[in-house]
Amino acid sequence: MAENTPTQQSSDNKKQMLRGSFWLTAGSIMSRVLGALYIIPWVAMFGEYGLQGNALFSKGYNIYALFLMAASAGIPSAVSKLVARYNAKEEYGIAMRLYKSSLQIGFFTGLLSALILWFGAPLLAAGDPSVVPVLHSLAPAVFIIPVMSMTRGFLQGNNQMAPSAMSQFMEQLLRVIYMLLLTWIILVVNHGSWQSAVVQSTFAAFIGAIAGIAVLAWTLYKQRKMFKDRLAESKNAETISAKRLIWEVVAQAIPFVVVGSAIPFYQIIDQYTFFKIMQMFTNLPYAMLNTQYAIFDFNANKLIMIVISLAVAMGSTAIPLLAAAHAKDDNQEISEQVRFTLELFSVVMIPAAIGMAAIAQPLYVTFYGYNDSAMLTLMGTTILQFSSFLGIMFGLFTLLSTITQGLSRNREALQALGIGLIVKLALQVPMVALLGAMGTLVASFLGFVVSSLLVIRQLQNDYDLKLVTMTNTLSTVIAASIAMGAVAYGTTELALHFLSPEARIIQILIVAVAVALGGAVYAFLILRSPIAEKFFGARAARLRTKLHIR
Repeated sequence: MAENTPTQQSSDNKKQMLRGSFWLTAGSIMSRVLGALYIIPWVAMFGEYGLQGNALFSKGYNIYALFLMAASAGIPSAVSKLVARYNAKEEYGIAMRLYKSSLQIGFFTGLLSALILWFGAPLLAAGDPSVVPVLHSLAPAVFIIPVMSMTRGFLQGNNQMAPSAMSQFMEQLLRVIYMLLLTWIILVVNHGSWQSAVVQSTFAAFIGAIAGIAVLAWTLYKQRKMFKDRLAESKNAETISAKRLIWEVVAQAIPFVVVGSAIPFYQIIDQYTFFKIMQMFTNLPYAMLNTQYAIFDFNANKLIMIVISLAVAMGSTAIPLLAAAHAKDDNQEISEQVRFTLELFSVVMIPAAIGMAAIAQPLYVTFYGYNDSAMLTLMGTTILQFSSFLGIMFGLFTLLSTITQGLSRNREALQALGIGLIVKLALQVPMVALLGAMGTLVASFLGFVVSSLLVIRQLQNDYDLKLVTMTNTLSTVIAASIAMGAVAYGTTELALHFLSPEARIIQILIVAVAVALGGAVYAFLILRSPIAEKFFGARAARLRTKLHIR
């Protein structure tokens, strides 16, 4: 059988990435949408304590996110990368041993992190006693989630994205069902405290993790014959001791955990500095500061994370392909793969962010209701609009850092993150003093801009990445996105001129109509452009014919 030419190989890799991106993006979107939609009934059950509940939930989850990254130790992404590398060499035996070693590491780091989180909760709560039981409720999830994450990394390293996506969806589904059910029992049936409802809502992470593990275990059981056959076909030309294998996983994992914690790092800075800075420069009561904190750190963040999950999915898909190309020292393929990944990112992320900003007011009211104070609703809308564009930078750095680590350029990713955090810290006090809650977002935006530019420059130098070749794609996407945003914004403003801005059902209808009209405009303009074939192939022509687009 003839070997594939470089052009055919590149085409196959693009198809593989699109297929993998579809599954991981679908899983991420469904999970994030579920993780956002639950807010509507959840906040409604909290009533007047909605924003206070959001603030407490967010304080616990920000700390939990860092401990979860420490517990997983970045190993899932490292496992995905290393499994893909050894599979490319047909060393399937080493890949399987690597997975088993990662499970051992995950069990140890999960147990250690869970114990530190449990016993260190009073210190981590920073004087807020309500946070302590929330952190205790999250410790069991920190213990078991690493095992699930390692298995996802192993399957992704084998380019099996569908089981990982299904596991992610089921994890979120069971989590949401549990938290809504327990919140209803505590607040509606028993008229209990809202703090207890938050504690059970965070404990739901453990319930969801059990569901996710069950899906992955079933997948491995069904595919046991395939893995057994692969082991029989392994070349076994390389000999690696168990100690060296574990060290290789850990060495690859440490940069992943640090860079993968970029967004939680920024949120932790906000959590531990926002209140102190505002108390220095304002006389606002703590309850009002808590409300503002909930708006920017929970309310807006929950919605933009739907968009950011797209970048995470694309980065996860790119890791095995880039690792395989790196193992073969194919710089041309690496350059092409990186460029294609960035173009795919722009096609999805830019319109998503602009669209969210365009419909920010009805979207915010749909999820969080119309606050008694119109000023708070206006603040929530404005912060969501800015956060939408901040989401592009969050997503871009997430994608770029994943790419650099897939190419074993760990030092560059760490340096870029470190410099970005320095920028964030340097700007935090003046920005918050001048702009209040919005200042935290401005400081974060500028920090991520600096980090992203540093990584892009390094990729250009190392792999002759010619970003000028992306000009056509970017200009087309930006123009189409602006047109889409204008239609969605115009639809929203027109509807709000005649309809009540307070009724949630009306806001849902406005969002649906604005998204449909704006999305149709974007799809039409993209399909009319030459870039449609790049991402949809022959389907683009068929879509044009079906939709009568010329």
